Amino acid sequence: MRSPLHSQRGFILPLTMILSLLLLAFVFHALLLLYSDRQFFRQVHTQFQLQQLRECVLNDLEQKIKEKTLPSQGTVVYHKGTVTFSATESGGLLKVKFTLSDNQSKETDQMTYSMESGEPVNWLERIDP
Repeated sequence: MRSPLHSQRGFILPLTMILSLLLLAFVFHALLLLYSDRQFFRQVHTQFQLQQLRECVLNDLEQKIKEKTLPSQGTVVYHKGTVTFSATESGGLLKVKFTLSDNQSKETDQMTYSMESGEPVNWLERIDP
């Protein structure tokens, strides 16, 4: 007489394979989510660094414009990155084009100031091709 443990007719192996496949699918899905979150964090961190650079250079440039000591070209080095700028004046407007760069990325912006008021008139972000 056969014992009940031997009369399962191949039930354990397919069940084990199905459960293993489901567990592997969940682990793979978790790894994909982790990779996606890491990529998102890197992009947000890079954008935050560029935003911090932009705010620093805009404060410095506005101060130099008000003091009328802004050179036509220059480079400003911060601990977060480097900003290279060029300024051209025409018709009472001062166009300042500056390139923000940190370790990982680079971005070019343009700001137009009114020479009478010293206030920004126009602003363009990410104008690099």
